[in-house]
Amino acid sequence: MLALLRNLKMRRSHTITLQIERPYAVVYRFLADPRNFSQWAAVDEATFVPLEGGDWSAMTPGGPRHYRFTPPNEFGVLDHAQFVPGETPLFTPMRVVANEEGSELLFTFFRRAGMSDAEFDSTIEWITTDFLTLKSVLEA
Repeated sequence: MLALLRNLKMRRSHTITLQIERPYAVVYRFLADPRNFSQWAAVDEATFVPLEGGDWSAMTPGGPRHYRFTPPNEFGVLDHAQFVPGETPLFTPMRVVANEEGSELLFTFFRRAGMSDAEFDSTIEWITTDFLTLKSVLEA
C-alpha cells in the first residue's frame, strides 16, 4: 500500500481561506449568481457576457477566457472553471460555509500543466487580490 501511495501523481495546490463578515445566505446568493462575478474577479466587466449553453466569456489580463459555474445548490458548492476557449475546463473547488453569523470562503487552486513556480505564485497573488476585492464588495 505504501508503495502505491508513493507513486501517486499530484499537482501542487494552494488553499485560500477568507472570513467574510456577512451571513452565509447573503454570501452564497451573491457568489452563486454568475452576473456578480465581474464585480470582484479580474475580468473586464464590459466584456463579461453569457454564452449559449450556460458558459460565460470575458477578457482578462491573460487574454480571452471562458467560465463555467456550478449550478446553485444547497451545499455551498461554488466550483467554477476558467479556461481558454476550445480547451478542456479544469474546475477549481470553492465553498462557502457558515461561520457563526458570518461566512468562511475556501478556494483551492491546482497548478496547471506547464506552469512554473513563479507563475503559480503569481496566480495565487491574483486570486488573493480578487478575494480581498470580494470581501470589500460584500462587507460594504
